[in-house]
Amino acid sequence: MQTTIIYLAEIIGIFAFAVSGAMLAAEKNLDIFGILVLGVVTAFGGGVVRDLLLGITPPAMFNNYIFLLLAALSSCLVFLLYRQRRLARRLTVYLRRRHIKLDISGLVNFFDAIGLGAFSVSGVNVALDNGFADNPLLAITVGVITGIGGGMLRDLLNGEIPSVLRKNVYALAAILGAGSYYLLMHSALPSLAAVLISCGLTIALRLAATVFRWHLPRPDPEKKI
Repeated sequence: MQTTIIYLAEIIGIFAFAVSGAMLAAEKNLDIFGILVLGVVTAFGGGVVRDLLLGITPPAMFNNYIFLLLAALSSCLVFLLYRQRRLARRLTVYLRRRHIKLDISGLVNFFDAIGLGAFSVSGVNVALDNGFADNPLLAITVGVITGIGGGMLRDLLNGEIPSVLRKNVYALAAILGAGSYYLLMHSALPSLAAVLISCGLTIALRLAATVFRWHLPRPDPEKKI
């Protein structure tokens, strides 16, 4: 049961992160290869770093072609949607008539939040499965890296300062999600409840931080970055 739950969480995370990476690449008007690269790197970057830290070689992405195919197909889907300019114009006109603003950055943040929640949990679970259940610092750190690693690589390849260093309590959400999952897995709570609570906490905090513009303290609060 627990294996199935984590498997589904990873599928959701891969899809969400691949879409967010591909959308950022499409906004920069990269070609199909660039969109594929950013989509796949965003989906698997954190997991590769996690596996290398835990001594899992080769990393899991090279052993599960279904996950790699899912990331590639998700990226291609984003490319095709961006190519349909006529459909995009019609959608934009329709939304304007309904007084709805199509916010690309908001969509990227939405998918990013889902990926962050799913991967923060799955990262901790990999650490637990590999014999590190008695090392909370390592397990939670690995969970956080799994959640934020792909986004950091995506932003660097996209020529931006990584979101985790500047944006809306990004890392804090991953830390709380990974930490809560570690604690819940050491309680009597069922696996499904632990996954849903931890993922929900991370996603809710990320989205709330975006909506209410929450930030961690900065040297110059008035200066935009």
